[in-house]
Amino acid sequence: MRREDADALEEMEREHELSELVRRARRALSMGRPDQAARLAEEATAVAPDSTTVHELLGDVAMAQGNVSVAREHYERALEIEPANADAEEKLAEIVLRLGSSERLKQRMTEVVENPEEYRSFTKNPVVAAFYSVIPGLGQLYNQQYEKGLALAASAMLLLAWVLSKILAYHGAALIAGARNPNLDTKAAQQVIEGYGPLMWTLISLAIVAYLGIWIYSIWDAYHTCAEMQREADEFGVEAPGQS
Repeated sequence: MRREDADALEEMEREHELSELVRRARRALSMGRPDQAARLAEEATAVAPDSTTVHELLGDVAMAQGNVSVAREHYERALEIEPANADAEEKLAEIVLRLGSSERLKQRMTEVVENPEEYRSFTKNPVVAAFYSVIPGLGQLYNQQYEKGLALAASAMLLLAWVLSKILAYHGAALIAGARNPNLDTKAAQQVIEGYGPLMWTLISLAIVAYLGIWIYSIWDAYHTCAEMQREADEFGVEAPGQS
């Protein structure tokens, strides 16, 4: 047998052995046997120490064993070997988020223990926030987003006031123009009606659409913002100072 053929055969046998070890390790993980998976992963490491598949597997085993920092190292190594490894990249991103959340949790725990009087139970309700936003901006004020709430309320009130003034002016002029009372200036009223051409009605329609858009956004934003605040109240059930 030629040397090239022997090397090719040896490589095929190595790849088959590695594939089998990885398969068995992943099966052990799926069955809730991280220790068995760890032993198989170590055997796989001996076969192919610089394989992106092996390092990803070692990361999965470490995660199953609760060793998040070790898992992060293996996922990072897997990406160094194969930057296009999408699975390792996604798992690494999840770990970064988890570690960040853990750090925030530790910090919050320390703050709560040191300054319990500054923290209080989270009492806001996303449904209540959405209900308040039936009047645009009130839901944001409920969530203590004062600048956003005032901006939404002012925009909605200006639009509504302008639309109502134009519609009331038109209907008032129409009533006067159709009246038979000689004391009423029907000619001036008729001029007002004639001023309501296609452009004016288009502007009124756009203003109504804008108002409805602000109204819908205010409800949606208040609900989702409050729900996010509720999630961020973490396991302690408290909120940071200034959020109540």
